[in-house]
Amino acid sequence: MFELKDLPSRETLARFGKLYDNPDVEGLYTWLVWASGTDEMLSAFNTNLAREGLAQTPFFVLLLLKRNPDGLTIGALADGVAVASQTMTRAVKQMEASGLCTKHPDPHDGRHWIVRLTPEGDSTLSRVLPKHYAWVAKFMSHFSEDERDALVKLMLKVAPALHRIRLEGELG
Repeated sequence: MFELKDLPSRETLARFGKLYDNPDVEGLYTWLVWASGTDEMLSAFNTNLAREGLAQTPFFVLLLLKRNPDGLTIGALADGVAVASQTMTRAVKQMEASGLCTKHPDPHDGRHWIVRLTPEGDSTLSRVLPKHYAWVAKFMSHFSEDERDALVKLMLKVAPALHRIRLEGELG
């Protein structure tokens, strides 16, 4: 969550840049606008899911299970949603209690569980996905095809750039 709503002006950033040795004031301004916009988008996404009684993790678990009808292990779900295994174990337990999925021993490895979508989980997706798709379409209608292409190209550079910085030891 990006918590700063009162973004500083370029003038303030320039002043602080001189005071605190910022080598890229425009880069900072771009990052602030980007982070703020991303937070607004994700906040709206979370609000829409909450209206349907879901949070991101169960929503994405339902999607992964729909894409994998034979089921997935808790570890594969955790990797697919980018959460810790313990977090996924709790999420699956809650989803099981809600009837959205079932958990079965893995026949190939008794140490693992296979999680599968239930008819109720499938029904939940059938109810939620059309609303989600409509919201995304409405949001994305504000961007031209060229703007969408530019966004995709830029966003595909984010993870590799952060990975390189981490390797260089400049970021946690």
